[in-house]
Amino acid sequence: MKKIKIAIWGINVILLGIVLFLAFGKSNTTEPKYTTYTVKSQSTNYFTGVVQADEKNAVSAEPKSSDEVLASTQVINGQKVMKGQTIFTFYEDMSGEINSVNLEINQINLAIQEVNKNTTKTADDKIELAKDQQNLADAQDKLNKLNKQQNRVVAAPISGTYYKDSEGHSYIYGNPVILGNVNEFSLDKIKIGKNVTVVKNNGKEISGTYSKKDAIPYNNGSVSYYHFQVSTDESLPYGMHVQIKNKSLGYKIPASAVKDEDTVYLLKNNKKHKVILNLTKHGNDYYTKEDIKAGDKLVLF
Repeated sequence: MKKIKIAIWGINVILLGIVLFLAFGKSNTTEPKYTTYTVKSQSTNYFTGVVQADEKNAVSAEPKSSDEVLASTQVINGQKVMKGQTIFTFYEDMSGEINSVNLEINQINLAIQEVNKNTTKTADDKIELAKDQQNLADAQDKLNKLNKQQNRVVAAPISGTYYKDSEGHSYIYGNPVILGNVNEFSLDKIKIGKNVTVVKNNGKEISGTYSKKDAIPYNNGSVSYYHFQVSTDESLPYGMHVQIKNKSLGYKIPASAVKDEDTVYLLKNNKKHKVILNLTKHGNDYYTKEDIKAGDKLVLF
């Protein structure tokens, strides 16, 4: 019996030694702790926009008076036009007024010829000649205006597309651009000349560029809003709704995680793994689009 008790006591001593060894051994081999940064998803700003004309000018096919008639319409709905191109012509019979002015011009010319017959002109002759020449210029100007009034022309004020709406109003629409709006908190995301991705309503992506943005808000209530424009090489139909996607800089990496301008240490299972990245510095941080993903943990130094 005494031998059994001694054996049990010996086993307990051995077990206690094992426990103490494991406890102290574990505490002496504790793995180092690192301060880390968790990589977040690439930040991309989305805005909405609709294709509209950068300019819109009304043109009228209505006669200006009861004596004037529409002589011709030289465009059709949806036709492209150039600035200065004739769209409508009108006619108003001004023959009576025109004949009267022509007669006046003839009489003035005869008076000028009479004065010019004198090779030596007196001071009075010179004064009379100057008056006749001024009267001739005024009469010719009047004749030009009468001819324009008789054959009035309406030309395209801008280059663009001619449209006549359901109510009979006619317009020239300028170049199609994407118009959007943004609040004051995102205004800094709209940078003139910056390239963006435009997602059409069928999901197809095309390239675009921020071309304009308001300096003054169009609505400055509790939050201010601003208009902006996006231009594209591809001509989009008026009225199309699109998404505007700022091109992402990539995954953001703080400067404190970067060594030698291109090296980071990825932490996996509490072990550091050296990774060399193609980094771009923007402000105080670095960005990359490859060889890293959201959720990765980087060691901070």
